Amino acid sequence: MLRKPLSVLFAFLIISCTGTGHHTNIKLEKASFYPRWLSSDTVNADQTSGITFLKEINKDDKYFLLADDSGSLLRLKISADTIFTINSLVFSGNFQTYIDSFHRADFEEIVYTPKKNEVYVSIEGHDPHPERQAGIYRIYFKNDDVLSDTLVDIKKINITPADLFQKYVRDNIGYEGLAADDNYFYLGLEGFSSHGIFGDSTILFIAGKNSGRIIKQINTRQLGIHTICGLYSDENYSVYGVDRNNKTFFHLKFDDDLNIIDTFLVKIETNIPNYHSFDYVASIESITMDPQKYFYLVDDPWKTFFIPSPGIMNQLDSVTVNRFRNFVPVIYKYSLSKF
Repeated sequence: MLRKPLSVLFAFLIISCTGTGHHTNIKLEKASFYPRWLSSDTVNADQTSGITFLKEINKDDKYFLLADDSGSLLRLKISADTIFTINSLVFSGNFQTYIDSFHRADFEEIVYTPKKNEVYVSIEGHDPHPERQAGIYRIYFKNDDVLSDTLVDIKKINITPADLFQKYVRDNIGYEGLAADDNYFYLGLEGFSSHGIFGDSTILFIAGKNSGRIIKQINTRQLGIHTICGLYSDENYSVYGVDRNNKTFFHLKFDDDLNIIDTFLVKIETNIPNYHSFDYVASIESITMDPQKYFYLVDDPWKTFFIPSPGIMNQLDSVTVNRFRNFVPVIYKYSLSKF
């Protein structure tokens, strides 16, 4: 996160908008009681870049995993839609040994695939050799139970061709967008940056889930997507995502040949928790969805920028001011509506 010749066997696609559907009658509706601070009585999330829905128990308790780029993985339980419990996961055995070898453990996106009971994380790399660390990893829980508090192993997924997968990786720039359906990984590059300024497009790779082989490369310029900082797949050939720099929510629908056949983009409206008339320039970095088709988005506050101006801060209560000053992330909840 910034706050900062190939074989002819591969089919690459530079997207044109011809033949795709663009919708303007779709909007994100804010859910009641949201946005909220991503904190509990004992634990605050810190620079949360990833969220994935796990399970719903007794129709009242929803369980999620969170990935912080400060080196933590956490479990979030939301009870009665308003009560947050956050637990830090314990790194043990092979997991701890592997993470200790990193220059810095920078977790970004996190994905749970319920059919296979698998969890994947995207990890960014850092100098001097960011490409050695950056990649997609499967993580393993004690007793293969995603509600366990202990992680016991981690294995890097071999995405090929390696030179293509690593081509755009830079210090602190990697695959912040990660989603998986039954057949494919969807790998969204955060973006291209020069001296801290991002360009007007990025790259989405699609790789076979079993083979790890990249079979599609999509340039997002004509889609109007500048950055990919979160992805979520609700079903095969369907991906939702967030463009942090454009503050937009998007959907891509593919056919069996992985051609885009339908798409939409919609602006994300964000505000300060408990102050719905005050807009907040949130740094939205991840997305997931629950069984009721509510989308949850989280922001990763940049610790040198994403704080309201003094004029706004002077109008807020002391608890809210302290949470901004402590860079506590915010979680948003939306439903999609058509009109």
